[in-house]
Amino acid sequence: MISAENLKYELSGRLHELASVTGKTHLSVRWEPQARIVRVGACLEEYNWDSREAVLKRLLAFEADHFDELALEFDIIPLHAVRDESFAEV
Repeated sequence: MISAENLKYELSGRLHELASVTGKTHLSVRWEPQARIVRVGACLEEYNWDSREAVLKRLLAFEADHFDELALEFDIIPLHAVRDESFAEV
């Protein structure tokens, strides 16, 4: 059975292999069972084109591996932006 915890565990494992490229990664996962959509937010400490592309390829591979089970929506953003108060709109 699909759950947010299972999805986060699998995605964390896939992204952990990229730690040398991405640095610290914060991952948030939300599972919407009715619509069968996984919403993923990946925050990267080392945010550049190469790290973003590496994470993008891993997320697309995850989606391809589960194409008959779910759809994937994701954002890849720099981790420092989340720590900065100007990131949130008031």
